[in-house]
Order: sequence, then C-alpha cells, then structure tokens
Amino acid sequence: MNKKLKVLTSALTVLLVSVTLAGCGNSSAQASNPSEKVTIIVTNGKGEIASQFDAAAKEFTKENPNINVETHSVAVGDTVNINDKLAASGKVVTLAMVEPSDVNSKYKNFAADLSGEKWTSETSYAFKNDAGKVVGFPFAIEGFGLIYNQKVVDKAVGGTFDPSTINTRDKLKALLDKIKASGVQYPVAFETEDWSMANHYSSQFIDQTKDPNTTVAKLKNGTFDYINNPTWNGYYDTLDLLTSKEYNKYGDRPLGKYYDDAHLSVGSGQSAMLFNGDWAYDSLKAVAGDNFGFIPVPVDNNPNNPMNNDLVVGPTQVFLVNKNATQAQQDAAKKFLNWLVFNKTGQDFIVNKCQIVSAFKNNPYKVTNPLGVSIENYMSKDKTMPFSTNYVSANDYQTIIAPDVQKYIAKQESRADLAKAFQNYYASKK
Repeated sequence: MNKKLKVLTSALTVLLVSVTLAGCGNSSAQASNPSEKVTIIVTNGKGEIASQFDAAAKEFTKENPNINVETHSVAVGDTVNINDKLAASGKVVTLAMVEPSDVNSKYKNFAADLSGEKWTSETSYAFKNDAGKVVGFPFAIEGFGLIYNQKVVDKAVGGTFDPSTINTRDKLKALLDKIKASGVQYPVAFETEDWSMANHYSSQFIDQTKDPNTTVAKLKNGTFDYINNPTWNGYYDTLDLLTSKEYNKYGDRPLGKYYDDAHLSVGSGQSAMLFNGDWAYDSLKAVAGDNFGFIPVPVDNNPNNPMNNDLVVGPTQVFLVNKNATQAQQDAAKKFLNWLVFNKTGQDFIVNKCQIVSAFKNNPYKVTNPLGVSIENYMSKDKTMPFSTNYVSANDYQTIIAPDVQKYIAKQESRADLAKAFQNYYASKK
C-alpha cells in the first residue's frame, strides 16, 4: 500500500479536467466502428507490480488484437500522481488506477458509471460514489487490524490460537496477560506513525454505520457528537490499553520512529502483536518464517457487536473508466476489466503474479502471503467491514488529525481535546 502522500497540485488537477474533457469531441468517430483498432492508456498506481502489469497488458492484447494497451506505472516512492503527470503531457487516460478516497473528490467528474457491468455480480467490494453508483473496479484488496505472531500466541494459549475468540476488549486484555505470563514482557510493539494512527486507526469509527458515507455526512455537517459517541470513544479506550506501559514495548516513550523495530520485535517473536495492514508482511517475513494473522480491533465488550468480529477490508486501489474518453476506448477499457475477472490469465495475474487478494468470488486462486490468507478467511466468512480510510482525506488525516492523536497517546491532550480537533477539522472544510 502506498503510505506516502500524493502531491496533488491545483494546476495539474485543472489540467487533468481540461484534457479529459477535450477527449469528448472525438467519441462519435471511433464509436461508429467497434472492429476498428483502438489504443487505451491504462495507469498502474502500484509501482511494485509494474513488470507484472506490463506483461498482463501484453497478454490481453494478444487475445484482443484490436485493442492496444499502453501502460504507465508510477515509480515506487514517486509522490506525484501518475494520472496528473500524463494529463500534464497531453495524454488522455482511459483507465485510471486511483485511491478510493479520491473518487468522490478529485475524480468526481472523471468516472463512468459501471453499475451494469458483468463483474459487479462477482464482488461485494465494488466502490460506489456518494450518489450510490458503482464507479470503481476493486483492484487491490487489503486490510488492517492487530497483526499477531501465531507461534507466540499459540504458546501463550497452550494450543492453536483462534482469532475469532477475541471479540471484546476484556478478552484482548486477558490474551495480553496470557502472553505476558508465557514469558513475553511486552506483548505489543505499538508503532505510532502519523499515517497509521490517523488514516487507519482513527478512521475505524466511521464503520459504525453500514454505509460509511452516512457517518461521514454527519462529520461534514457538524452533527456528529464525538465525545458522547460510544464507538468513537471505544476505539480510544482500546488504544489506551494497547499503548499502556503494562503491555506496550514503547509504553514509557510511546511516540517515536518505531516502525522497523516493531516489525523486528513481532517478526522475531520478542513481542506478539502490532497494529498495521497486510502490506507489513514484507517487513515481518524478512525476520522469520513465522505465520501471522489478524485480529479485528475490539471497540467494546459486546461480543455480538459486528465491529468486534469483522476485519477492516476493502479496495485500496480502484480502476475508473474515463467517461470523457471515446466510446470505443471506454468499451475497450471495460473489456480489459472483465478480462481481469473472467479470464484465467487475468485471474492469475492478480493473485499469483502480484500476490494481491482478489475481490472476486469466482477467482479460483489464493494468495500465499499469510496476512493475505487471513484476509481471505474473513472475506469467506463475510466477516469484513469497509476499508474506512477510503472515506476520509488520507492527506488531511495524516497532517492535521494525526498530531492530536499522537498527543493523546503521549497524554499531552485529553479525550475532549481530541474530539475538538476532529470537530475543528471538519468545520474548516465547510
């Protein structure tokens, strides 16, 4: 997952809109002859799979010789949006891979309605805009929660640990006590990076309504009562437990650059768990071949609360079809998306070549990454809730909300201060 900020300038955004609109005038010419050769520009927002992406595009063109796929991948670590770069050079992107949090803002006037596409019947993770229409093809499914080292926790419970047994805050505390009793001084290695604490941890409360947009609407219109909301408070009650001196390796000094050390600690079994997402596996596996899994972050002591049993899972990258491209280009882009879902080569590309969890029920392949396996297990049991970070401005949460969350962890701010910070942020966006 891309954790670094996307540098989005207003000038490039305006240029993107103007260039895409310019493509509108040519639609009738190419749409009149569906057998005519057509070129589509497809962007890839995951630079780490650039070579696999190029290979997949070539395979698709072999099978569909009338469609030429021109691929452009973001360079790993590049903070400039690949779609903006192409727009600035005068190119019209037909199929854009973007972060879902940008769909209802930056790309609101870009995305075509995909509600009637065949692939929508194979997934429950199609991304809808704020008007309720499917516009995003879910390409990369990821999840986050409490990552645990299976070997360490198995030893603590005296058998094979079942994460579904931890569905209340008190049960989580009891597990931490068992881990301590097994000889692990600090069961938790809690990293407090800004993106982790704000974008991910502090967006979970949005999932208290089935459609996160319902909660977000209250945040935006100023009617959400943070300090009296049990779910908002519950996540910070659990955060107090996880960052406490009793259980957290960094409890005496909870704020710091602990990312690498936390992964080293959990990967090697010195600690048992940390809060992160499946993208953390590369750091964990470099240390040891131990197995890992996810526990949803418990928000209260009601074992029947779905939020205590469901993992935060959803698309972190979605494909949008440019509604301003020619009709022939839009049709070709839609054909490419269906190829990813229904063609064996396309299915293999997503799961086996890229080790990406597929959003589609008909895909027969399974990832081997144990954190991906854990996510698939939650998906198969229908125990997931939306990827809450998709419904906030990740940039704003990281730069504006995160400092207050970190001050709260360091006991430099009260819960009321933190609530006020949220209120002020959303008030400033009106």
